[in-house]
Amino acid sequence: MNVVTTLEQIKNNIAELERGRRARNEEQAEYRTLIKRGTCFLPYEAQTGLSFAPSRFVGYIDNKLATHANNPGRDGRVTNAAINAVLGSKPIINTVLDKAYFSFCESIGVNPSKTGTFGVERKYWISPEVSELLDEIAEKDVSQNPNLTETEKQQLVKARIGQGAFRESLISMWSKCCVTGCEYVSILRASHIKPWRDSTNAERLDKFNGLLLSPNFDALFDKGLISFTDSGEVLISKALPTAARKALGCSNDAKVCLQPAHIKYMKWHRDKVFVDAAA
Repeated sequence: MNVVTTLEQIKNNIAELERGRRARNEEQAEYRTLIKRGTCFLPYEAQTGLSFAPSRFVGYIDNKLATHANNPGRDGRVTNAAINAVLGSKPIINTVLDKAYFSFCESIGVNPSKTGTFGVERKYWISPEVSELLDEIAEKDVSQNPNLTETEKQQLVKARIGQGAFRESLISMWSKCCVTGCEYVSILRASHIKPWRDSTNAERLDKFNGLLLSPNFDALFDKGLISFTDSGEVLISKALPTAARKALGCSNDAKVCLQPAHIKYMKWHRDKVFVDAAA
């Protein structure tokens, strides 16, 4: 079977999964088996709430629950690569989504193992919609944390949108875009290297977990289309078309002056966010 190349094809397969979830025959059993045994999932919003689509199913064009089990060539590594290319991102380990996955399994009567196939930790693609949901969950946790003062809560919430003390600390450190040298500070973005939703409260306010970036570089960095080596040289994803790279002013010579305290965060970004596969 051919792998997906468009988002529409993935959505069609998700629709097939939703149909199978509501079925009352062997297809529902196959659906539950896929959910139970999956290792990499694409979370999505359904009418019933956050749901999970296994990559080994949604990665093949026009897949059907009735025939999926008879596909002898099905391979999660192949479908993962295809989905990476379509979404422009790769799946990562995420404790919040893992908790949501187990709740979802319980709601459909499935009891999965603690890890995915062969003991591998489950991973999830984080779309912009799911990213916003995770931010909302994390922000709710902050607002309900009895160990934080109201001032601390405000600082943390403002840091999520690149404002407050976090932004001020980055402006003090960089004073201009740390990549392009743009000095028009009012348009620059205070960007977390390790995303706010994945950071501890201390990391959320740590100036070394941030870059002051012009909007185009902020967007590229946030989507994992660029990253930086420990010595600051730019890494450009193969998923970023050459024409787009040139239009956005993303040169192979781009560089940022990192300090030692930046390194652990940048490594996290390279490992978890940067997309080094071709689209």
